[in-house]
Amino acid sequence: MVKSTDRRPAIPPKTANQLLSLLEGDDTKIFEIDRSNLVLQLRTLRRTINDGAEEIDMVALESVFVKSVSRALTRASGKLYLVAGDLDALLDLIERAHAPKSSGRTNSKRKPRIGRKAPD
Repeated sequence: MVKSTDRRPAIPPKTANQLLSLLEGDDTKIFEIDRSNLVLQLRTLRRTINDGAEEIDMVALESVFVKSVSRALTRASGKLYLVAGDLDALLDLIERAHAPKSSGRTNSKRKPRIGRKAPD
């Protein structure tokens, strides 16, 4: 099986000081840092799962174990490939995501509505 190469550049994680200085800045910058770090983590996880599935598949094909164990290994590798595919779809969603126009953080608390008392 030929490994596919991900030619997109990996984004290095930011240092704590850089993150703290950005917390005082724009929410869009914070969103982009979080999104970039999440993309990096998802790519790493997907690649690791694919590599593990490939290794399991190769062991199953070599018939090192009895047939029942080899079949179980083949099923397990297939499930891992499916998980990697799900992560790939999630990765695509995260890569296309944009910062919300208004941040979800609000300083004001909502006042409770005063409703009518239920009739007895």
